[in-house]
Amino acid sequence: MAPEPEVLVRFRDVEKTYDGRVNVVDRLNLEICRGEFLTLLGPSGSGKTTILLMLAGFEAVTAGDIALNDRSLRNVPPFRRNMGIVFQNYALFPHKSVFQNVAFPLVQRRNSKSAIRQKVEAALRMVDLSGLDDRRPNQLSGGQQQRVALARALVFEPEIVLMDEPLGALDKKLREQMQIEIKHLHEELGMTVAYVTHDQGEALTMSDRVAIMNEGLIQQVGSPHEVYEEPANAFVANFIGENNSFEGRIESISGSECAVRLANGDVVRARSATPRAKGDAAVLSLRPERLVIDPDADDVANRFGATVVEVIYFGAHNRVRLAMTGRDDIIALAPASTRSDALAPGETVEVGWSPKHCRVLAPE
Repeated sequence: MAPEPEVLVRFRDVEKTYDGRVNVVDRLNLEICRGEFLTLLGPSGSGKTTILLMLAGFEAVTAGDIALNDRSLRNVPPFRRNMGIVFQNYALFPHKSVFQNVAFPLVQRRNSKSAIRQKVEAALRMVDLSGLDDRRPNQLSGGQQQRVALARALVFEPEIVLMDEPLGALDKKLREQMQIEIKHLHEELGMTVAYVTHDQGEALTMSDRVAIMNEGLIQQVGSPHEVYEEPANAFVANFIGENNSFEGRIESISGSECAVRLANGDVVRARSATPRAKGDAAVLSLRPERLVIDPDADDVANRFGATVVEVIYFGAHNRVRLAMTGRDDIIALAPASTRSDALAPGETVEVGWSPKHCRVLAPE
């Protein structure tokens, strides 16, 4: 039996307001376990960066408390919290060399010169920047600057590393490369990471757990698989990845499965995520990759005729827009192997999906 994970950071009923009326963060209760990669994910203004700033000590908590190793941080200044921080704009000293930038936290902590040399060299090796000690930030690429910022955050072996949109300034290819590098560093070092992003793909790729925020409230906390495949509500379903939403009313309930009648009269069988009653309004969540064009499997209980509206080629798959169930905006992701003549605009196809892949949620 695996041991219980050790809680490193605990938010207890934390609130933050700037004007005394509206809470930017509202009744936050959240735990970050030692060694885990937790991502705070949400749209702009959802409160995720404010949470990170309160943890770092750059913003005061209005109500509640934050504890590190079961000790309150309320009266602990930022420089005594032993946290590494990586910002989107890198925040490197332009007049200092790579070595001096990475050494800065060690100098502030009065490490000996020999210890500084040893630790900085180890940190630069870790982020693959050995040999660039004497360069200035303006002599480095964006990816290299981000690695310097990461090395500086890790060099003094902090309790936790806080990252606020650290890859936002990089181009797509480099951003994806850095996602994997940071994930590997986390796994190799066993470091604890609290990461802020609005990029759903980034969160799903890198995280052990994802906390999804909206308007200051946590909507769901879970593994990437849980928040994608088992969204807790309509907001999460629509915010994480691409999603088809159908509105209707529950017509019957059998165990964990419901029959939902849509506005056009079609009935869809789906799996209920939350307790619902007959006659309740419901929103169905269905991922595009779960729709099957020309289905032949026995478990594809939901089958409907559809007309192809648009096909966009993506290499490994086609993004197909369909008219069905009284709508013309239903999206299916069809493998490239799907016969091309069935995907011409105007063609009629049969589309199906399994009830287990269609989730009944309460309306927002």
